[in-house]
Amino acid sequence: MEVVINWTTRVAESAAKHTEVAIALMVVSTVFMLILPLPTVLVDSLIAVNICISSLLVVLVMYLPGPLAFSTFPTILLLTTLFRLSLSISTTRLILLEQDAGHIVEAFGNFVVGGNLAVGLVIFLIITIAQFLVIAKGSERVAEVSARFTLDAMPGKQMSIDADLRAGVIDPLTAVMRRELLGKESQLFGAMDGAMKFVKGDAIAGLIIVIVNLLGGISIGVFQLEMDASEATHVYSVLTIGDGLIAQIPALLISITAGLMITRVSSSGSPEDANVGREISEQLLSQPKAWLVAAIAMLGFAVVPGMPTAVFITLSAVTAAIGSFRIWRLKTDAEKAEKEKNVEHIEPEDNGAEDLRTFLPSRPYLLQFDKSAENHPETEALIQDIRRKRNQLVAQYGLTLPWFFIEYSEKLVKGEFRFCVHEVPHLRVSYHPNHRVVPAHSVTLSEADSQIPGRAEWGEEEWVWLAEAQADATNKNPNKFDPAIAHPEPAAPADTAGDTETVNENKTAIEYIVERLERLLFATGPQFIGLQETKFLTVSIEKDQSELAQELQRVLPLTRLSNVLQRLASERVSIRTFRPIAEALIEHAQHERDPAILTDFVRIALRAQICYQHGGDEGLKAWLLSPETEEILRDAVRETQNGAFLALDTDASESLMAQLRSAFSAFVQPAPVLIVAQDLRRFLRSLLEEDFHHVPVFSFSELMSTTQVEVLGRIEMEPQTPQYHLDETG
Repeated sequence: MEVVINWTTRVAESAAKHTEVAIALMVVSTVFMLILPLPTVLVDSLIAVNICISSLLVVLVMYLPGPLAFSTFPTILLLTTLFRLSLSISTTRLILLEQDAGHIVEAFGNFVVGGNLAVGLVIFLIITIAQFLVIAKGSERVAEVSARFTLDAMPGKQMSIDADLRAGVIDPLTAVMRRELLGKESQLFGAMDGAMKFVKGDAIAGLIIVIVNLLGGISIGVFQLEMDASEATHVYSVLTIGDGLIAQIPALLISITAGLMITRVSSSGSPEDANVGREISEQLLSQPKAWLVAAIAMLGFAVVPGMPTAVFITLSAVTAAIGSFRIWRLKTDAEKAEKEKNVEHIEPEDNGAEDLRTFLPSRPYLLQFDKSAENHPETEALIQDIRRKRNQLVAQYGLTLPWFFIEYSEKLVKGEFRFCVHEVPHLRVSYHPNHRVVPAHSVTLSEADSQIPGRAEWGEEEWVWLAEAQADATNKNPNKFDPAIAHPEPAAPADTAGDTETVNENKTAIEYIVERLERLLFATGPQFIGLQETKFLTVSIEKDQSELAQELQRVLPLTRLSNVLQRLASERVSIRTFRPIAEALIEHAQHERDPAILTDFVRIALRAQICYQHGGDEGLKAWLLSPETEEILRDAVRETQNGAFLALDTDASESLMAQLRSAFSAFVQPAPVLIVAQDLRRFLRSLLEEDFHHVPVFSFSELMSTTQVEVLGRIEMEPQTPQYHLDETG
C-alpha cells in the first residue's frame, strides 16, 4: 500500500511540474476522439468526467472574489466545449453502430423518458431551449456590453492611475500593478465576448446532433437492421434523449458558470474571501423591512380561497422571522459598535515575558472623564452636545474631523474633563454640572477669596465656578459674591492657550466646555485635512466636473492642494464651495508654487463668501493699521530660499500685541476684523495665529465693492529706536 501511495505521489508531483504537457496531451486526445471509436466503458468514464468538470466549474466560480481571479476561463470554456462535442460524436457513433452508448446514456434516457417518449422529448426540448434562448443568449449580450464598456473605460482608468502617481497617492510599483490588472481586465472581457459564441454554438450543435441521431437511428434500425418501426423508434429515442441530456446538462452548467462570471460585480475594497454567495446573502438581508412586507404579502395569499393556506402561512412565518431577526441583529451590532468605540483604550500588556509585535494607533480625538461620570445623565448630555457641535462644523465648514473616542479614566480627579488630540491633552477643565461659569470681573473677590477652588482662566479673562443660585444673584448684583457657594472641590486648571474670544454672560458647564471645544476644533481640525481627505474631495467632483478635477490634478500636486485647504480651514473659511477653490487654483497654480500665496488668491475668489460670513447683512466692523505700522512691518519682512517671513524683534512684537489686545477685547461679540494690505496679510495671520487665532485678517483685495465697512480705529505701533551702548573707553 505504501508503494502505491509513493508512486501516486511521485506521479502527481511530476504532473504538477509539467501541467502544460498534460493539457497538450488532453487536447490532442480530444481531437483523436473525433476520429477513433471508443469502447463503451471508456465513454462512460469520459461522460462522468465531463459532468464532474462542469459541476466543479459552476461551484468554483461561486467562491471567486472577482472575474480576474479566473482569467483563464475563456480558454477552459473552449476546451470543455471541444471535449463535449467529441463525446457527442463518440456516443453518436456507438448509438448508430452498436445501439449501445454505455450505462450512463441508457440510464439518463430511461429515467427521463419514464416509459413515455413524448414526455422525454418535451423535457429535452425545454432544457435545450432554456439554455439557448435564456442563459446563452443573455450571457452573450452581457459579455458584449461588458467588453465594450471595459474598453471604453480604459483611457479614463489609465489617466486616473497616472494622476494618482503624479500626486504621490501611489508609488510606481503600485501603478505598474494597477496597469497590469487593467490590461488583464480588458483582455478577459474581450475574450469572454468571443467565448460566449462557443456556448451559443454548443447549444445549437446539441439540438442538431439529437435530430440526426433520432432520424439516422430510426432509418438504420428499419432499413439496415430490419427492426420494426416502433421498436426502432423506442430504442433510438431512449438512447438519443439520453445522449442529448448527458451533453446538454454539462453544457447548461457551463453556461451558468459563464453567466455568473460575466454578470459578477466585484465590491470595491472587498476582502479576499468575498464570494457570490456571501455577497448575495448580505445584500438580500441588508433591507430587513422588505422581508416583513413580503411576509404580509404571503399572508394575503394565504386567505385567498383555493390557495394552499398552510404553505403560504409557513412562508409568511419564515420570512417574518428572518426579517425580525435581521432587524434585531443590526440593532445589536450597532449597539456593540458604539460600546466598542466608547470602550476604554486598553494598551497592550507589557509583562516582559515576550516581545510586543503589535501596537494600538493613537486616537485622534479623545474625550476623557473621571470614572464617576460614567452613565451620568449630565455626561451623556455633554457628549451629545459636543458631537452636535462637531457635526455642525463638518456640515458648515467642510472640516474632515475625526469622531470622538470616549474614555472614563480612574487617573482623573473627580469633576475633571479633558479633550485630547492624539492622546495629548489640549484642554483640561473642571466639570461641575450644577454650577455656572461667571466672568471674574462681574464678581467682587476679597484677597482671601482669590484662592477659591473652582476658578478657571480663559484667555485674557478669568472665570469662576459658582453655584446656580449664586450665579443668578451675581447677575442681579454683580458686586456681591459669596465664596461659600463656590465649588468646594479642587478643579483641574483650564488650558488657556489662544482662547481670547469670550462673551459677557454666565454659562452652564456644558455651554462653557462646548464653546471652549469649538475653538480647539477650529485650531486642530485643519491637520486632519490630509492627502486621503483631499483625494476624496477631488474624486467626489469627478462625477459632475470631470474636466475640472483632471485639470486640477494636472496643475497642482495633492500635497500642495492639501496645504492650501489646511490654511483655509485654519482661518475658518468653508471649503464646501470646492469648485471656486479649484478654479482659482487652476488659474494661479501654473505660475505660483507658494501655498501661502495660493491661499490668498483663493480667498480673493471667495471674497463674497468670506465677507458675508463675518459681516452678514450689516457689514464689517474693522480695525486698520496705520501707514507707519505697515511700513514697519514691510521693513521686517525677510526673503529667504525657504520663503518669506516676518522678523520682528521682541519689543516691536510686544508693542503690536499690546495694541491688538486693546483693540480686540475678549468681550466684544462678534469679534471685529483686521484689514491690512494684501502683501502683509499672510504675515499678520502667521503672527496672530497663536494668541488671536479667532480674529479674521482681511486684505483690501478681499472686500466686495458692496460691503459696508465700519472702521473702529487704527492700530499704531511706535517705531523702535535702536539703542547704542558705548564702552568706557569710547
